[in-house]
Amino acid sequence: MTKAERIRKLFQEGKSVSEIAEALGVTYQHAYKVLRRSGLLKPKKAQGFPENYEEFISGLEILGISLQALSARLDRHPQGKKGARLVLKPFGPEALEEGFRAGLALTVDLLDDNHPIGQLQVKLAATYRSPRFLDDNLFKVFAERNLPLNLWPYLRFYVDFLTTQMGLPPLTLPLFKV
Repeated sequence: MTKAERIRKLFQEGKSVSEIAEALGVTYQHAYKVLRRSGLLKPKKAQGFPENYEEFISGLEILGISLQALSARLDRHPQGKKGARLVLKPFGPEALEEGFRAGLALTVDLLDDNHPIGQLQVKLAATYRSPRFLDDNLFKVFAERNLPLNLWPYLRFYVDFLTTQMGLPPLTLPLFKV
């Protein structure tokens, strides 16, 4: 019997994922993944998510990303400790024939010893095909979780590219973690 088969058997006997992992000497994550892939273990509902969020996400398809606005200003080159302050704001959703468009506006204040020396602004929109439009509750969760995951890599690119073009060391934004 394979480890995966033993994991499934123990789960069907009523053992928890933690108990299975301990009994078989595997990681919790390994046991969890085997059970999820087999369909025996359903994902936990995240607190605060609307009931129909999973259904909404499963019917979603991203059609494209578009640059809505871009600006960069450098008042002077930094002399001291360089830094940045980021503000990320969602916008939308805008209803379209087959779905909707929503996006993120990122403002990056470039700092020198905590004093502003310039600013970058990048506004990106994603177009989605969706069988339904987002209500306020769905959009709030979507704007916090999925929208940044879809657009953050593009925002990282523009910030890195623009700072380099301004003669500054590249500013690489951190990974977006949910």
